[in-house]
Amino acid sequence: MLKKKGLMLQIMFVFFALFVGFYIPMTQRIPFLRNIGYSYERMNVIFSIQAALAFVYQLVFGYLCDKYRTIKKFFVLALVIGSAGTYLMFTATQEVFYFHLLTMALMGSFMNLSIGLLDSWALEIDPEIQRNYGAVRAMGTLGWIVGGFVVTYVMSNYGFGSLALTYLIITVIVLLLTLNLRDAIKEHHATPIRVQDMKQLLFSKRYMIIVFILMFAMMVANSDGLVVVMKMEELGASDFQKNLRFSAQAVMELPLMFLGAKLLERFNPVKLLGFAIVMFAVRFMGYAFAPTANWMIIVALLQAVTFPILMVASKQLIFRESPVHLRSSGQLFALAIYNGIGTTLIPLITNLLIRIGGIDFTLAALAISLSIPLFLVFYFLKLEKA
Repeated sequence: MLKKKGLMLQIMFVFFALFVGFYIPMTQRIPFLRNIGYSYERMNVIFSIQAALAFVYQLVFGYLCDKYRTIKKFFVLALVIGSAGTYLMFTATQEVFYFHLLTMALMGSFMNLSIGLLDSWALEIDPEIQRNYGAVRAMGTLGWIVGGFVVTYVMSNYGFGSLALTYLIITVIVLLLTLNLRDAIKEHHATPIRVQDMKQLLFSKRYMIIVFILMFAMMVANSDGLVVVMKMEELGASDFQKNLRFSAQAVMELPLMFLGAKLLERFNPVKLLGFAIVMFAVRFMGYAFAPTANWMIIVALLQAVTFPILMVASKQLIFRESPVHLRSSGQLFALAIYNGIGTTLIPLITNLLIRIGGIDFTLAALAISLSIPLFLVFYFLKLEKA
């Protein structure tokens, strides 16, 4: 029991440190690029290419983790490459499009891959940790909150130029924390895993429905870091207000993240997904009609009943619907679809919607689009009853 508690604490601290660092590129990429002169159109091109590459890397790394029965080695590799891209991206403080295209592609795709690999590591390292994944992931949320304070302090005292070194220091801490953390426990398979084995995921109706629910839901959720940030800037939000919104969202996640295991014991995870999707629609409609930056912060408090429920329920459903020998592939293939295809499309879609009707129109349209994953939730529930 003490060993399991120690193991859980180890992986919790990795989540915590990783998300302290993750806060820097994910919240400062748009202000940084805007500060050096990029238009929203050019930024959206960068984000789309970044997401397209993430799709490829997640498919490849998921397969490699299952084939070679290790997650730890590939997590370290992804973290080092993503960190190099992040460091280089923040060192160029003038508009150099192809340089930022390359470094942002490395930064975003490999950072998202690192998160996906760490999620898989937590789900496969021990059955007790898998059941309490929400509590483990909550440490990432706490790290996100601390990251907000770190960024506020660094930006106030040293400016954008210091973000690269700050991020590099945090990455070294994460790597040190993983040194003595044991690898995931992978099931032995009678024959070597081949690329063709991925067909088992593609031809699983239930698995693919969950993946498509997540793709549509996460497209909207991920636009929080794009369109919502744009509206905050349009409303003249201060740096303090921008960071307060991110920090407030993170704080609101904590209760349901820690109670994730209890929620899953009491409620059908598919119904939980449906509830989270409805609340996301309410939240984005609230953003569309928010008249001030402070109102945007208030609406952001709906994070309490959106992202944590979506995250906890989806990870367990994907784990449940994936073949035992393809669990890393199952997690990262799903991540490739909803974080790869989804985040490739969302900058292009939002760019078009902004041109048609502006930012408020775009936020309202995103809320209405959530009717698609909600329909798929009802269809999945019908399959469960059949």
